[in-house]
Amino acid sequence: MGIPGLEALHPWISIPFCALYLSALLGNCVILFIIGRTPSLHEPMYYFLCMLALTDLGLALCTLPTTLGLFWFGARRIGFDACLTQMYFIHILSFIESSVLLAMAFDRFMAISHPLRHAAILTRSTVLKIGLAIVLRGVLSLLPIPFLLRRLTYCGRTELSHSFCFHPDIMNLACADIKVNVFYGMIVLLSTVGTDFIFIVLSYILIIRTVLSLTTREECLKALNTCVSHICAVLVFFIPMVGLSMIHRFGKNVPPLVNTLVAYTYLIIPPALNPVIYSIKSTHIREALLRALCRKRGSHWAGGMVGSFQSHNGVKSPERSCSMSVAALSIPGMALRDPSPSLGAMPFSNSSELSPSFLLAGPPGLEGAHSWLPAVLCAAYALAVLANGAVLLAVRAEPGLHAPMYLFLCMLAAIDLALASATVPRTLCLYWLGSRRIGFGACLTQMFLIHALSAAESTVLLAMAADRYVAICHPLRHAAVLDGRATAKVGLLALARGVLFFLPLPLLLLPLPFCGPRRLSHSFCLHQDVMNLACANTTPSVVYGLTAILLVMGLDAVLICLSYLLILRAVLRLAAWRERLKVFGTCVAHICVVLAFYVPLIGLSVVHRFGKDLAPLVHIIMGNVYILVPAVLNPIIYGVRSKQIQRTILSLIRVTDRGPR
Repeated sequence: MGIPGLEALHPWISIPFCALYLSALLGNCVILFIIGRTPSLHEPMYYFLCMLALTDLGLALCTLPTTLGLFWFGARRIGFDACLTQMYFIHILSFIESSVLLAMAFDRFMAISHPLRHAAILTRSTVLKIGLAIVLRGVLSLLPIPFLLRRLTYCGRTELSHSFCFHPDIMNLACADIKVNVFYGMIVLLSTVGTDFIFIVLSYILIIRTVLSLTTREECLKALNTCVSHICAVLVFFIPMVGLSMIHRFGKNVPPLVNTLVAYTYLIIPPALNPVIYSIKSTHIREALLRALCRKRGSHWAGGMVGSFQSHNGVKSPERSCSMSVAALSIPGMALRDPSPSLGAMPFSNSSELSPSFLLAGPPGLEGAHSWLPAVLCAAYALAVLANGAVLLAVRAEPGLHAPMYLFLCMLAAIDLALASATVPRTLCLYWLGSRRIGFGACLTQMFLIHALSAAESTVLLAMAADRYVAICHPLRHAAVLDGRATAKVGLLALARGVLFFLPLPLLLLPLPFCGPRRLSHSFCLHQDVMNLACANTTPSVVYGLTAILLVMGLDAVLICLSYLLILRAVLRLAAWRERLKVFGTCVAHICVVLAFYVPLIGLSVVHRFGKDLAPLVHIIMGNVYILVPAVLNPIIYGVRSKQIQRTILSLIRVTDRGPR
């Protein structure tokens, strides 16, 4: 079953689930990649972290197909053997994770209480043997469970309580004596997870005793700080597990919604949070990740500037079907509909009696992938919202960040949020609901917002370049020139500039007649895309659009390049190389953000102007990259490069972590 009582909202509820699953998959893969590529991380603690990441990946992949299948397609049936297989792997991986957490606790105990013997005891071969023992322990202890369930007979109600198969859930559907299953399940749980938890607590008692014997408070805190990530991972794993076990054993009268939420928390939250916890607390992982990101940036970014508009291509959603046998709670089907009968070739204008509309489209040739494309889109949108929201919260919460550079960064984050929100929700309606029709007025409104917000973002990037120029070339005048009032005026000017320059675009399209199939090339409305559907002279729209682009984005790009030429000249006048690198280092984040905005813009412009023979899929990809990539990358770039933002976000996370506990 999904979320009881909220069946109608399952398409929207799937958005945070997509974000969590993608976060779990990407985060744990990054952990594995970083540890594999960094020889200095080839130590017992990080080997155990790799095991934890692999286990979390397995847990996420075990539940992802049935959970998203239920939310997206209303797929509520699962075969008995498939259900037993899923249940077996969920419990095995949970027990393996518990054992890995115990091994990590032992590693911390040896490193703190017996540091001289740590390297001799926990060698690479010993760690490998521990890993194999953990896997064998989980496999063998749980192997009888599916066979004990197969011998039972099932009748009457066959509705599970979750969107995945869980041992107590299946067992309670049997119309036979289940005492053997109950006792064996309880014994296995207590002898594995229960024993692991006791030994973890015991190891930390011994660790605390060792730490308290240290002479100075700084040494105590330094020693305990090496355990913080592991303690967080233990709490994230065991608290939901204990809660779910208590609900299954003693919570017969608990509302189904509580049962469902605790189960999702138990299986989805640890895989999503563990890589975040270790990345935040481990300096070695963070440094290795930053080095990898820097190498990626250096190999992928290039620049140039051409002005233009955007356009996409796509087709209808695929038909979907699923078949299973053990039923979950009844959920209304979510069959996609195609409300797009041919509109004919009759022209319409805004004054027509017919309700004018256009047809949106998804990626052509990928109709079969429309089931998982929304997951990628959801994850990118959720990441953009969370990351930009975190930047806004951090700057607002920390008075030390109320400087022009960070205020401009807030403007950038707000624009990115608005730009993503103007396009992604409508695109998700296309994928989930098959809703391809968009009214003429709604299309022009969306088009105006996209172009006006893009112009505002370009202006803010120019203002940030001016801020860097004044800070480096005229540091004594920086505070006087860019005070709070001047920054606010720049923000208002950026917004007014975008509105005034691009307001004529919809007004020029409004009186035009439109004919033909009226099918757009994207899942959102863009000026050139709409303009090309008009069956009239569009020269005024073409000329004005090109003029607006050149006077806004083109002029901004030229002035940004000029500001960096002046900055480079000032930097090269410094005597020491260290001073040059330090000063220019303050510009790296802004340069990356400029490239993240202008490179997709240039690529899209070139594709529109000279890529008539390119596959429609190229237009689609370039349009989505232009809309989503800056919104996702900008807060990450500034979060990685700005230590003040990092410290503020980490302090907010610590405050949030301490609050509920």
